[in-house]
Amino acid sequence: MENRYNESLNLRCRYCMNKLVALFIIFSPLCAADWRLNSDSSHLSFVSIKNGVFAEVHRFKSLTGGVNEEGDAAVRIGLASVETNIPIRNERLKSMLFEIATFSLATVNSKLNMSDFISLPPGASLLALVPLNINLHGIDGKIPASVKVTRSSESVWHVVSIQPLILDASNYKLAAGIESLRAIAGLNDITTVIPVTFSLEFTRS
Repeated sequence: MENRYNESLNLRCRYCMNKLVALFIIFSPLCAADWRLNSDSSHLSFVSIKNGVFAEVHRFKSLTGGVNEEGDAAVRIGLASVETNIPIRNERLKSMLFEIATFSLATVNSKLNMSDFISLPPGASLLALVPLNINLHGIDGKIPASVKVTRSSESVWHVVSIQPLILDASNYKLAAGIESLRAIAGLNDITTVIPVTFSLEFTRS
């Protein structure tokens, strides 16, 4: 009996350690960030399309993140901060789609060539294709983002999507949640293909 208890305890300890290591890998760029994301000046929006013709824009109010000198970039999206301008719909998205009790965050990570951005003089911009690693609803995915990077001042950079990212919710096991939302709202259809746009401001510390 004692051996079985010890074995079970060891398994739980190893599981907890693996989770801690994973969290450290995800959040270490944020802890050592040389460029901090300015949440109040940053925006991330997505569009839902209903019955094939009605489109509505929603957003997330909680964005945190940063970039370190080595070019490790990370952005965390608080899924509980989703804002659709209809309170009951906010709650449905949190519980039925994102399942925030289990998946409270979405994360976006990338590896950047910082020399391209640091060398920009204030007021100058460049276009870049940035590879993004997305973790949403416990699923990892990759997508390239076409962005415009502007150095607004000596210490501030803006990163703006120049075309929408197209996410297929079914790739992140969100299709069932979308179907539940469709049914409860009495709609004929909610598309699983979701355009996403963003405007991010980073300040160098």
